[in-house]
Amino acid sequence: MHHQSTMKIGTDAILLAAWVDLNKVESVLDVGTGSGIIAMIMAQRDVPFVEAIEIDEKSAQEAQLNFNTSQWKERFRLHHQDAREFGSRCKSPFDLIICNPPFFYRAYHGNHERRNLARHAGNFTFNDLFCIALNCLKPDGSLAVVIPASEWDRLKKAADDTGFFLHQKMNIIPVEGRKVNRLNLLFKQTIPPQIDETFFVIRGQDGSFSAAYYSLLKDYYLGF
Repeated sequence: MHHQSTMKIGTDAILLAAWVDLNKVESVLDVGTGSGIIAMIMAQRDVPFVEAIEIDEKSAQEAQLNFNTSQWKERFRLHHQDAREFGSRCKSPFDLIICNPPFFYRAYHGNHERRNLARHAGNFTFNDLFCIALNCLKPDGSLAVVIPASEWDRLKKAADDTGFFLHQKMNIIPVEGRKVNRLNLLFKQTIPPQIDETFFVIRGQDGSFSAAYYSLLKDYYLGF
């Protein structure tokens, strides 16, 4: 269910959750869980301990309902609070923090206050996210995010300011032949020997899903 969530289930969240490497990951923190879709995919992918944070009350209620009705319900713990507050008091470090963060810094803000809070970064910045990662990640832990390609410079500066280094980058192309419009990114506090960079096409020019898209996401869509 995602009727009450400020941000509906979309390709960005599912692709990020399916893409991220979960090797040796035992604990995940989902920052800004919305309806809980990323957290639930983490549990489906056999992560035994998944915590999720959501500031919006109705979205948190919906996420909790989704967690309670999930076959992995014992793996979840939901926090209805500001992620920055949670990050400042983090006691148990995580192997992975994953986030589909507020995207738009300069875009027009509409008159839907709850959706603006979820979609625009005036209330929650990339620097906030990396500061949470500093406080809540294990020393060898990872931060995985999805952003518009146009926000790369801003995110990179926040990473540099807090001592994080890019390890993996997926350049997402919505339709074959078009420009990259989204980036899946994985950061750590260690310098990588080299950056693992890939390109991923969602749809062919005829509008059909690519073989790569089907292969990666077939386990997460009913009837796919």
